[in-house]
Amino acid sequence: MDKIIGKDIEKTDNLNRALKLPAVVMVSMGGTVGTGLFLGSGYVMQNAGPGGTLIAYLFGGVIMYLMMLCLGELMVAKPVAGGVQAYATEMINPAMGFTVGWIKTLAYALTASAQLVASSIIIGNIFPQVPSIYFIAAFILLFIVMNMGPVDKAGNSGFVFSSIKFFLVISFILVGSAMILGIGFKPTGFSNMVNDGGFFPVGIKGIVMTMMSAAFAFGGADLCASAAGEAENPEKTLPKVINWTIWGLIVCYIVSFVILLAILPWRTASLNSSPFADVFKLAGFHSGELIVNVCVLTSALSSGNAFVFACTRSLWSMGSLGQAPSFLSKLSRKKVPVAALITTMVVASLAVISAFVAKDTVYLFLQSVIGIANVFTYTLYAACLMIFRKAYVEEQGSAESLKYKTPFYPITPVLLITMCAILFIGMFFDPSQKLALMTGIPTLVLLYGFFSLYQNVLKKSINK
Repeated sequence: MDKIIGKDIEKTDNLNRALKLPAVVMVSMGGTVGTGLFLGSGYVMQNAGPGGTLIAYLFGGVIMYLMMLCLGELMVAKPVAGGVQAYATEMINPAMGFTVGWIKTLAYALTASAQLVASSIIIGNIFPQVPSIYFIAAFILLFIVMNMGPVDKAGNSGFVFSSIKFFLVISFILVGSAMILGIGFKPTGFSNMVNDGGFFPVGIKGIVMTMMSAAFAFGGADLCASAAGEAENPEKTLPKVINWTIWGLIVCYIVSFVILLAILPWRTASLNSSPFADVFKLAGFHSGELIVNVCVLTSALSSGNAFVFACTRSLWSMGSLGQAPSFLSKLSRKKVPVAALITTMVVASLAVISAFVAKDTVYLFLQSVIGIANVFTYTLYAACLMIFRKAYVEEQGSAESLKYKTPFYPITPVLLITMCAILFIGMFFDPSQKLALMTGIPTLVLLYGFFSLYQNVLKKSINK
């Protein structure tokens, strides 16, 4: 195994293995079930219509499912903090590890920033008179405090935050089902899905242009890879995390969207309010909208906190591998990467821009940039798996000794790469996402070229 993954990766294994199964699951699901479901769903509904919304999110769900299956084999065979960056460094080349490491780390930080923007949108509905910049500053301080303690305490705080959002989802499913079936309410049925232009009112274009936004909603399922290096008994814990995450997310998203589309006319949805709050309001709960906004706020903060955790570990891993400044690899006495945490929060502070520019515009742009980073990362998961499996079989003779084998290999990684390519193509159909695409792809090329050039210059100086 050392020949396949290498010794450099072992440097990233000095963190405490103190995260228990529920905490790792909540890191993964807590980072995923967030504003992409509670807030961003309004954008997809408005632009794709009922049938288009379900197909777009099913497409994103399948990508998430395939990605988790690919990641599972890598993660169980070698559970290290840093995830895809560490794998790409050893299995492809250091330049690719550097590229995906920085892209993924930037995506983590920007996702935390996007959650801060979303939090300011939600809390602005509760306290419209208070400038959002004050709330953003308070949330930044909250993230720092929550991540300064020992990892098991950070995991527990994330567990509490995530539990609130799942309580909201369960409550929504129960209330929504009662409204559809007429249990205590006038039955709404499923007529809203076809009343306004039919099941597919905007055609294929609406589906294609919103698939990236839908895929963004599933982004974060791979956060368990960042926590893998700190998971207790990873060989037993991580396969369970994969299964729990996959099926938990399928229930949360697909069931929730069927209910949303049955109750709300699709044209009324937007990025300026949560469709979940609108449903509780229609149900006649006088304080329901406030309660939902508070729950969605905690959801955004939970998701943001999970991505701060992941970004911090990713920066620490790159510092340990020499792909980032060495000070980022320093640990506190409690084995917390404080320097990496502070750096993460500096980037996440970009959310302050939303205090001066339209919040929904900033949120959608960040969502598109993050989506590109996620799709690039998922493609590398598939590539790393194929390289790993080939090398493992050559070394061991067969894959039978693997503790977790990706089902339907090699179809799974090939299908994942194909679907990721379709997502990139779909972004060209949405003018609001073209800018992110035009800046995202050149950034990938520049990062790869920069590190390749840096390596060549370094080698020449050593040879001299």
